Amino acid sequence: MNKNIIVAEQNVNLIGVSRIMSNNNIGCVVIVDNLNTRKPIGIITERDVIRTIGMLQPHQMVVPVREHMSHPLITLSSKATIADAMKLMYERKIRRVIILENDKLAGILTDKDIFRYLVENKDLLSTVIASNLPIPENQLKQDISHFWFINTFIE
Repeated sequence: MNKNIIVAEQNVNLIGVSRIMSNNNIGCVVIVDNLNTRKPIGIITERDVIRTIGMLQPHQMVVPVREHMSHPLITLSSKATIADAMKLMYERKIRRVIILENDKLAGILTDKDIFRYLVENKDLLSTVIASNLPIPENQLKQDISHFWFINTFIE
């Protein structure tokens, strides 16, 4: 998981959040109740911004992000396993999960983080594929192959 989490308060607008994503080269921003407590309450992703732009309602760009963020957050404990994260992400059809430790923001885990870890630790691939994940084996192999190809030859 990535422990360097970029956050924003819920009263920032989509223009501000878009600027944060652009300046930090990231695909999402965790929304917190306030910057002091950093209690996560939602998440804004690139997809959320694109969806809003696609509505062709420019006034939505200055509405506070609390109106656009995904919530309630889907989270995992820092004690969860990679298999737990994969299962949750597959079942909920999400690409990012917030990691909490004692109900506090500890990190964020993305599908890319998982695939990168599996590709770097190839001996774990057979363990993951053989586990009781709800992800069809063919889809898992295809996703891993796609990730490996993109990150080896394109980036």
